[in-house]
Amino acid sequence: MSDDTIYARRPELYDAIYSFKDYRAEVIRLAELLGSLGIAPGSRVLEAGCGTGNHLVHLRHIYSASGFDLNPGMARIASEKAPNASVFAADMTAFTVDPPVDAILSLFSSIGYLLDEAALRAAAQSFAAAIRPGGALIVEPWLTREAWVEGRPHMATYDRPDLKLARVNISGREGDHSVMAMHWLVGRPGEPVEHFVEHHRLWMCPRPTMLRAFADAGFDVRFEPDGLLKDRGLFLGVRR
Repeated sequence: MSDDTIYARRPELYDAIYSFKDYRAEVIRLAELLGSLGIAPGSRVLEAGCGTGNHLVHLRHIYSASGFDLNPGMARIASEKAPNASVFAADMTAFTVDPPVDAILSLFSSIGYLLDEAALRAAAQSFAAAIRPGGALIVEPWLTREAWVEGRPHMATYDRPDLKLARVNISGREGDHSVMAMHWLVGRPGEPVEHFVEHHRLWMCPRPTMLRAFADAGFDVRFEPDGLLKDRGLFLGVRR
């Protein structure tokens, strides 16, 4: 991930531009899936790439929840939102927890920022080491090449009296990577309109490659097409 993104520079804008997401409904769905994988309420659940903690806010009411994010600013906001959850800064390709948890979640396509198979396999091994035998894994992937439409314009907005946001980008592609230059306009009362650009690059990992990486790391894993967001699905696994 480029260090010019809002994750690194402006994490306070993240919640505003993604305010359309129903995190509570997503957690209800995730709890159903975790239950089907043998993970009961009260279990230890870790969210990898937790962002500003919007899932953790709801997960903590069902599980003994914790989380981490690569960006310390995001982790700080998450810890403020979910003060009874343990939140720390770490890289999903090289993190450790002790003792192992009952389940790990990787949501909102954060795993797409791993840009090649070597990084994916490192993360899969870290996940396996962090989950007890019989524990569960849920990964929400990024889009595949088949679902990505190159050249399509996208716009997201946020409109409140104290903050106006507009974010526009054109979907690009370089090989197996989706690339996005996101142009932001930020308006606040009494201040000049601010413009900045952030760059995102995500790997459109083929589903068989994802399945193989987690299977080789020690999971019985399958793809569930009925996911949280359109065209993304979920990978569900149980640690052998």
